[in-house]
Amino acid sequence: MRCDPPPFETIFRIPGEHRLESDGMLGRGGRVFGLSWFHREYDPGDRLVARYETYDEVGADGASRCGWRRYDEAGRLTLRHEVGMRWAALVESLSRREAETALQHPQAIVLDGVPA
Repeated sequence: MRCDPPPFETIFRIPGEHRLESDGMLGRGGRVFGLSWFHREYDPGDRLVARYETYDEVGADGASRCGWRRYDEAGRLTLRHEVGMRWAALVESLSRREAETALQHPQAIVLDGVPA
């Protein structure tokens, strides 16, 4: 199963006036297989707003999953979302548009009792 990665700007809901830059991609093979993509979001004043990590993997537990994490400019985890299947399987089981939508529902992270 192979398909193009998700449209990151859509998944992260990046505002039109912001820009998203790639920080690269990493892959690992073997029993624990995975792909990870890294991005930085900048506002119109060229200030770093957030960093993102997106992943598509089979973990050490044998479970498939894909998802993403958002970190603020200070490196604190603020949002995350995970689906219990690989991206290609998600696209195959739904339409590509529905798969993109399935990845757009993040869970806010609570730090010290205060939502991030």
